[in-house]
Amino acid sequence: MPDLKSVLAWSAVAAGVAIAAERSVSKMRGGSTDSMLDWELVRKTAYSRSGVDGSEEVERADGDYEPLVAELVPLLAEACGTGRQGISFGRVRVVGRRGFVDQNLAMMRRMVFPIEQAQGKLGGIRPSPLMRIPTSLYMGGLLGYMGSRVLGQYDPVLSFDQGPEESLPTPALLIVEPNVREFERRSQLPLDSLRRWLMLHELTHAWQFELHPWLAPHLTGMVEELTNLPGGGGLRSFEEMLRVARNVRPQLALVGRVQAVMAVLEGHGNFIMREVGRRHLPDFDTLDQAFHRRHEEPSNLERLLLLVSGVGLKLQQYQQGERFLRAVQRAGGQEALDRVWSGAESLPGWREVRNPALWLRRTGFAPGPAGDSRPATVPLPA
Repeated sequence: MPDLKSVLAWSAVAAGVAIAAERSVSKMRGGSTDSMLDWELVRKTAYSRSGVDGSEEVERADGDYEPLVAELVPLLAEACGTGRQGISFGRVRVVGRRGFVDQNLAMMRRMVFPIEQAQGKLGGIRPSPLMRIPTSLYMGGLLGYMGSRVLGQYDPVLSFDQGPEESLPTPALLIVEPNVREFERRSQLPLDSLRRWLMLHELTHAWQFELHPWLAPHLTGMVEELTNLPGGGGLRSFEEMLRVARNVRPQLALVGRVQAVMAVLEGHGNFIMREVGRRHLPDFDTLDQAFHRRHEEPSNLERLLLLVSGVGLKLQQYQQGERFLRAVQRAGGQEALDRVWSGAESLPGWREVRNPALWLRRTGFAPGPAGDSRPATVPLPA
């Protein structure tokens, strides 16, 4: 299942567009501090849609995951090219469905806060029920659906400069234990094997963020830029409409950059999960097939949510991200894979994710179009 951060990022963009449209029908009231979402309604809706919390399963799992972290981290570090010795990453929190909702609700509020500040700069617009209630119900329904489905999620705790909290929680790997147990019952997989398979993917995300401290600020900056309202003012003249149109183009380009980052992050999780799984899990094929079936058989309601939220598209993007990394490995080995994580300037753009040869040429791991094999000493994002 895709990480909720990407879903929330696109939802934040959609919320920004909704605010811009709402200006034309909302009553202007100076000094309003109303939130664009009814957060209590979002929470209650998410709780009701996520099903039974599963606190008993959480209690029974207490202490079960720490030994798995100690076992798997050296294997993951070796597969990622960082060696087996002295590497530590990944702090596990086992939660129920409501714990998952609470964690992601806090993340959502951090993402939406910059939009609400921009809203205030537009003249103190008071959100009307026309937008606020349906948007809150939608976000709560989406959050509740994910809470009933997601098995695990790594939360790097993106730190927005204008967030409402005075202090941020510690990054953590969330395991939604009732969903893990439900999947165990439906798939008839051994619980220990299922947990190892899940931890391989999520611990890879911990490796990405905890061993590369530049990554979280880079992703934070892109999401903050993505949630900026186009135009920064009211559409009161033709000239202002043209200004908004000019500002939309770079924002669309930024969407492609964010798509590329999310594809690489999730694709890398699948890539490493399979690399380690093939070497160290005797029931690798059975686990891989079970997870494929889980992604490929959504219900009618799930298909609707996937369509409305864009999650279905992201599943394809993550598969593309894994294909990109395998192409990079074939062409340049571990050195090329290491370059991907060397800094923000080495991350691929969306065109490069779809066509790895472009990235390989830009970074000097493949000849240029005219046979020029000189390395790109200062790689630029595509």
